[in-house]
Amino acid sequence: MKRPLNPEEITEWIDRYISGEMESQECTHFEAALLEDYDLAAQMEEQVHARNLLQQVFQEEKLRAQIRVFQKQEKREVFFRAVLKYTAAACLVVMTSLSFLLTSMPVFPDSENDFTVIRGEDESIMRPDRKVVFDRFFAGQAHIAEGQYAAAVRDFEQVLEEKDLRSYFREAAEWHLIVAYLKSGSLSKANDLYKQFNTCVECEYEVSRLNRWKIWLQIQYSRALS
Repeated sequence: MKRPLNPEEITEWIDRYISGEMESQECTHFEAALLEDYDLAAQMEEQVHARNLLQQVFQEEKLRAQIRVFQKQEKREVFFRAVLKYTAAACLVVMTSLSFLLTSMPVFPDSENDFTVIRGEDESIMRPDRKVVFDRFFAGQAHIAEGQYAAAVRDFEQVLEEKDLRSYFREAAEWHLIVAYLKSGSLSKANDLYKQFNTCVECEYEVSRLNRWKIWLQIQYSRALS
């Protein structure tokens, strides 16, 4: 078995030995050459060292690649955790808002308690029959505040039986009656009375959009559950 003489062939010969690709006879020949040739042994040592360095670099690069994969996964996990966090927060805000809209009482303008706005007359000279109407209105307000909704319905229905009511005061009574209907379970009546304000162009009793939405939502929610 001849020993390679070309430097490239020698390098390949050493690589085959290091890699364990030699058959036993060639391996014996190579090891004998190592014992006889200092340069060959030195070159093999260099190639073993170089191979180890390459292997180390390869392992380090592989580790870096794995770290990058973990970092990407971590970034995705951080992103998804952030999304879940903000989604949960948004859901909480929505649920809290819905809970507020579904459970809180609507707030109406308090100007119906101003005699100069709704009565247009001096209470001291008001006709007894007119005074009964206004007293009934305030009794209805008190019954709503006390949770006596059936009594409030009777109060506001009696108020609205009066023909000679200023528009502002009639609308105030109707809005209160809607709430009394809603809370007493007369949902169809509440819904029908509420609808008339959807087409009202020149309404004088101004209920805020939030409170209109609150009343509508409570009516629809209660109807869905009934």
